[in-house]
Amino acid sequence: MKKQSFHPGRILKTTFLDPENISVKELANQLDISAQKLSKIIKGQMSITYDLSLKLGNVLHTPPEFWVMLQLQYDESEKSRGTDSPFYQLMRIMGDAMLKLIGVQSNNEYEARSIVLKEKRLYPDIVAFPKNKDREIVMIEFQGYKEPMMRFIMASKMSMICTQEQYTGPILGAIVYTDSQYMNASLPYTIQSQCGKSWIKGEFIEIDLSQFTEKDLTDIDEQLIVLAPFTLPKNYPKNKYIQKCRQWKKKIDQIYTDETVHQVTDLLSLLILDRQRNMNRKEIQAMFNFDISQTKVGRELREEGIIEGEKKGEKKGEKKAAKRLIAKQLSKKFNIQLRRIMPRLEPLRTNDMMELGENLLAMNSFEDAFQWINNRKRMIKMATC
Repeated sequence: MKKQSFHPGRILKTTFLDPENISVKELANQLDISAQKLSKIIKGQMSITYDLSLKLGNVLHTPPEFWVMLQLQYDESEKSRGTDSPFYQLMRIMGDAMLKLIGVQSNNEYEARSIVLKEKRLYPDIVAFPKNKDREIVMIEFQGYKEPMMRFIMASKMSMICTQEQYTGPILGAIVYTDSQYMNASLPYTIQSQCGKSWIKGEFIEIDLSQFTEKDLTDIDEQLIVLAPFTLPKNYPKNKYIQKCRQWKKKIDQIYTDETVHQVTDLLSLLILDRQRNMNRKEIQAMFNFDISQTKVGRELREEGIIEGEKKGEKKGEKKAAKRLIAKQLSKKFNIQLRRIMPRLEPLRTNDMMELGENLLAMNSFEDAFQWINNRKRMIKMATC
C-alpha cells in the first residue's frame, strides 16, 4: 500500500491555524499574501514555494527547510517530480559534492528538488534550494545529447522557475555536459532586436566532464569518482576499462556508507552503459566482481547462516529465511505487498533466491522480477522432468 503523504497546506492548517486560533486572513496578512492564495495552499491547490517557506519560517518560527521538505515529500509521493535521472539520485546522495563540481561550496546547506515547470512542461534535472536565505538558488542541467538551443532552454527554465516560485533573489544556472560534442553543439545565448534597440545576452557556468581526469574529479571531492566514466574516451580499450571499473567500485565501497553503496554502484553502472553502449549490465557486474555476499541482502543472509549453510548443504529453515529476505527486498524496491510476492517464490531453491537477490540490481520493475522468477521456475521444471 502506498504510504500516504499529506499536502503541506494540511499540516499548516491543522498544526498552526486551528490550535493557535489564527484565521486564514490574519495569517495571510502576516505572510503578505492574499487570503485567497493561502486558502488554495491549505486546500492543496497550490504549492509552498521557496519564497513562502522563508516567510512561514519568520512568522511561525519554524525552519524554512521544514516546509521545503514537506513539499518535496508530497511532490515525490504524488510522482510529480520532473525526472528520475541518475544525476538527480546522485544529487540526493552526494549533493555537496555535485555543487562543488560547479564551484558552489556547501556544507549541507542545500536541499535538492526536481521541479515540474508546469506552464511549458520543461524539466530541469536538479534545483538546489538553499536553507540559508542569503545563498542563491542553484539550477543544474545535465546534458547528454546534442541540443543547439540548450542555453536558450536553460535560460527559459531559470525564468520560469522564478515565476513559478515567485522568486526574485539570486539564482545560478549551470550546465554539465557529459561530452565535448554536446557543449560544442550548443549555440551562444544571445537575443538581439533587428533595430538594435534591445538585446539579451547571458552566460552560464558550464562544465564539460570529458575534459576532466579522474584525479581532477576526486581532487574536488572524492565522492565524484562516480562520474569517472565520463573522463574516459568511448573507444577506451576494453581490457583497461575492466580494470578501471573495478578500481572505481573499490573506491565506492570505501567512500560510501552501507546504506548508499549499493545504490551508487547501480548508478555507476548506468553511467558506464551511457558511455559504453556495446556493454550489457551483466558484463558491468562481472567487471565489478559483483558478489551477492557483499550486498546488504548477502550480509543479512550470512547473518542468518544462509551463505555458510550453502557450503554444508541446505538445512531446515534456510529456504524459508532466504525467501523471506528476498521477498522483503522485492517489496521495498518495487513497493509491492509481501503477500503478492511470497507465493511466487515457490518452488525456488535457496541458491535461486540468492541469484535473484544479485539480479535485483539490474531490474527496473516488478515485471522484470516476476519474469525472472517465471523463467527460473521453467528451468527447474525442465530439470526435474
